[in-house]
Amino acid sequence: MMRAIKDRQYEQVLNEYDDMVLAGVVPDTLILNCLVEAKAQNQGTQQARETLDLLLSQHPELEPSAQTYAAMMKPCGKDGDMKTAFSLYEEAVAKGLSMHSDLFNTLIVVCTQAKDFEAAENIFNVMREKGVKPKSATYLKYIYASFRLRRADKAYEMLVNMENEWRVPDAREYSRMLSLFKWSDHSEGKLRCLKGLMEDIKVGGSLAGLDNEIVGNLFREAQEKKRPDDVIALAKMLTSAGMKLDRYQQIGVVFANLQLGQAVPAFTTLIGYFDAGHTLTEKARDGISEMLARETTSVDEAYFLLEQRKQDGKPVPLPAVNMIIEACAVMQDLDRAFATWAELETLDLQPNTGTYNALLYTCIRTREIASGRRLLLRLEQDGLTADSTTYGHQCSLMIMGGERDQALKLPEVVREAGLTVSAKMYASLINMCMRNGKHERAQQLLEQMDADKHFISQGLRGRVAGNRSA
Repeated sequence: MMRAIKDRQYEQVLNEYDDMVLAGVVPDTLILNCLVEAKAQNQGTQQARETLDLLLSQHPELEPSAQTYAAMMKPCGKDGDMKTAFSLYEEAVAKGLSMHSDLFNTLIVVCTQAKDFEAAENIFNVMREKGVKPKSATYLKYIYASFRLRRADKAYEMLVNMENEWRVPDAREYSRMLSLFKWSDHSEGKLRCLKGLMEDIKVGGSLAGLDNEIVGNLFREAQEKKRPDDVIALAKMLTSAGMKLDRYQQIGVVFANLQLGQAVPAFTTLIGYFDAGHTLTEKARDGISEMLARETTSVDEAYFLLEQRKQDGKPVPLPAVNMIIEACAVMQDLDRAFATWAELETLDLQPNTGTYNALLYTCIRTREIASGRRLLLRLEQDGLTADSTTYGHQCSLMIMGGERDQALKLPEVVREAGLTVSAKMYASLINMCMRNGKHERAQQLLEQMDADKHFISQGLRGRVAGNRSA
């Protein structure tokens, strides 16, 4: 019968009791409570009351308990019937029954369902006055009832109280609440639950696979909704629990720190990223350099970090230096970019293709076309091989210098080198053709760009289609 109650098989409980009657079994208080709850859940509080009165008349030795009244009260939680619920509670008190947490827990559910949160919170005080200590389940009743009413704010407040009063949820409850706070888009709640899970990790091991997925989703959500504080808080929780951030989470932390104007933490994370042998996508590289370039002091602080690393006897990752030069390009600060290049030897480094690409980009941004051409020669003299980015910059220099026909030949050169023409090169050439009335050539380049599986914006497609129809 207890199993049926737990599984909410109330009809089965009633059938089992009929069998007991036929077998001459005398009910005890436990059976009484199960039967009253089944009647209440199936037919309502009034029917449960009639069943209780009948059983007590048939078996005078039976004594109802506080749990009996809690069982009769449960239907009140469906529609927030506080009047009936408190009437039952007062009757139980008048009978001098020993109070039980189940009775108060049910009252909390009724009050929250009625959206009377003040009354629900006051029950915690009444419990203590009656000598009943609230348990974790008591707080959770309030929390989950609040979630059902889409009041994540109330759920969060009670979670804070729950922890402060040392009724700490277990990992299963934290995971459940984390999902509900995520669904409610409640940032503080999500972080608090994740912190609770992290504390469990320190004591009892690693997160399960599902929890790792939740963490990943929280990272992506915080990044997509541009909440840098959340990203950084998540990262701190994970690392403090001894967990390593994956490469995507590391880049998320870099962007988050830069959004908050924290260049040193951002670059510290980036150095670790490069130390691990990871490379940046073009999109990530461009995004980081643009954000780093917002403040001149950020570039200076990033370079100082590299100098300090060298003084500490640690290797300086060349991609980090290249990133600083890229930021100088965005700032259109030619002198700073070439001064950084000149410092490579003091850092025990030699330039690579990425270094030259960053310098070429600086020349493009400052329209120093001749300097850019000289760099292309220098790259070749240093025995370095051009990559797709290099050819893209060369294309930009040719277009800026009026060498349109030469620029149009570059895609074939790139292919012969076994490389893929970059999206930026295609876009530059297409725009050049449209400016000069070569609409058919622009369409051909667009088709080649599509064949190379590059993303093509609707704006670019529209411009090419519009020029052709014109």
